[in-house]
Amino acid sequence: MNPRLQTTLTEKEVRALFAEVNTIWAPAGIYFELEGVDTLQAHEIPAKRWFIKDRNWVKSAIPTHQFSPTAIDVCFVQDMGPNGFFYGEPVVVCENPEFHKVTGGTANIVARVTAHELGHVLFLQHRQERTNLMASGKNGIALNRQEVQDARKRALEILGQQPRP
Repeated sequence: MNPRLQTTLTEKEVRALFAEVNTIWAPAGIYFELEGVDTLQAHEIPAKRWFIKDRNWVKSAIPTHQFSPTAIDVCFVQDMGPNGFFYGEPVVVCENPEFHKVTGGTANIVARVTAHELGHVLFLQHRQERTNLMASGKNGIALNRQEVQDARKRALEILGQQPRP
């Protein structure tokens, strides 16, 4: 097993991390409920080669057949090139992200990366404004009015509900 693919986070730490994720998303009125916290055994894959992007290498090791049919799956890995990624199941978050501090940002950077990647689940795109949650490589947590509206709409769609006009 490649140690880069193993998380050191405990269930208690993951639950605390999601409490912070929900604090970040609270101004938008969005709450992410944990269905459960499970440990998955990564597939045995060849060692990463220099020319393979980390996200593709990591994604190939994730046992997607063990995912929940009713949840957004989030996987934590110890080390990878990007801080996190989402392009279809699962959300993947590095527990040792690289970032730049900004005024008003969160101290819990792993929670921030998780909240950022969940923003992609809600169809939000990257932004360049440094204090924004959707800025790459920062610890900002702000969302503008349009992002809040778009995220709420997508969250309701995921839940199978219709947004209010």
